[in-house]
Amino acid sequence: ESTAPVETPAPSDDLPIGSEVGMRCPDFTVPTYDGGAFALSETRGKVVVINFWATWCTPCCNELPYFEQLWATYPEDVALVAIHSSLVTDDVQAYLDQMGYQMPFGLDETGDVIASLGGSTMLPMTVILDREGKIVYNQVGSVTYAALEAQVKPLLG
Repeated sequence: ESTAPVETPAPSDDLPIGSEVGMRCPDFTVPTYDGGAFALSETRGKVVVINFWATWCTPCCNELPYFEQLWATYPEDVALVAIHSSLVTDDVQAYLDQMGYQMPFGLDETGDVIASLGGSTMLPMTVILDREGKIVYNQVGSVTYAALEAQVKPLLG
């Protein structure tokens, strides 16, 4: 009788882990600005929207309301986190307090999370995962609410 720790069974597919559309998103956990953490492994069964942004990136700040709206519109089905880049030049908490967003905000302290998804210093960047954790969208550049919803809605069915 083995007393080895029981491994959590991996999903039954053999998707490679990586940053490309069709791959399984690498697992990550980031600290959140409310003192908690966002762990990708805890979002199984939900559509996941990951936005990489920074206070110094004007297009990033301009599109944050679309993510807030998406998160508020689909609270049961969508897990969302807006992850600030590792390059922090402003007081992010002060910015968030001023804006009053309710969605979770995390910090990519080392830059490893964005790097694991093929990103760099180019922001904003949005990654969307289906309910199984498979990447269905991974793009640098601004989005609109309509574009976000067009990506997410078909995954909810």
